[in-house]
Amino acid sequence: MNSIILKKYQFRDAYRTAPAGMGPIALMMRILGTFGESLYGKEVFDAVVVGDDPIVSMALAIVLASDGKRVLLSPDSVGTGDWPHKEWGYQLAQTTNSFDDSVAGVLADHIEGLSGQDGYMKALSALIKRCASSERIWLLNGICLQSSAGFIKGCNDLIFFPLSREHQHIPMTNPLWRMAREQICHLRFNNDEIEFVQARTLYITTPTSRFIDSTLGVKVGLAREAESGAVRLGRADDVLSAFTHHAGSQ
Repeated sequence: MNSIILKKYQFRDAYRTAPAGMGPIALMMRILGTFGESLYGKEVFDAVVVGDDPIVSMALAIVLASDGKRVLLSPDSVGTGDWPHKEWGYQLAQTTNSFDDSVAGVLADHIEGLSGQDGYMKALSALIKRCASSERIWLLNGICLQSSAGFIKGCNDLIFFPLSREHQHIPMTNPLWRMAREQICHLRFNNDEIEFVQARTLYITTPTSRFIDSTLGVKVGLAREAESGAVRLGRADDVLSAFTHHAGSQ
């Protein structure tokens, strides 16, 4: 497990994370604070993958990492209090956990060591193993992210803050993420001072919580249903999109 390192003298980060409406005097005091006791910490990634589809999220991370990208997996979903109906979460889990020969075939075409006859757990284990073996793939541990575009001064990249516990966002995420957490390198926030994740691109694999602005992200897999004119062709197509859809977003 790796914790974000807090540092002094991070005046650029003090500016970037300042509230959008902060005036020049307050902003100057904020920047000067970095020479005193104000600490800032960040971890920089090429991509953040947010969603609650372990298969598609990890497949996408593997593809991005193979292209030299540094990737953070952030398991997250719509909070239980925001479900459009009481069965929504269970239906999502049923969809993302569905697995047949067509899905196995897609994975076998792209993941070495898998065949079209392999089952869900073997495929999941293979994806976890590939992610764990890559130094470029990390998994966020024990907390969710919130996007910040429009609320802070910002920069060319996207900035995500750890979601405060006071928001009581407790999504019912896929329990199979626990297997991934046992092996993939963790990223942990200290929950102290000002910490954030900076990334060039956001990928979304399932409907997001209200704390993530979905308009900022590239939709992959099941998340494509939210796009105007998008057509899903089934579960195998969801998985295939992880290996192909990212190419148009570089």
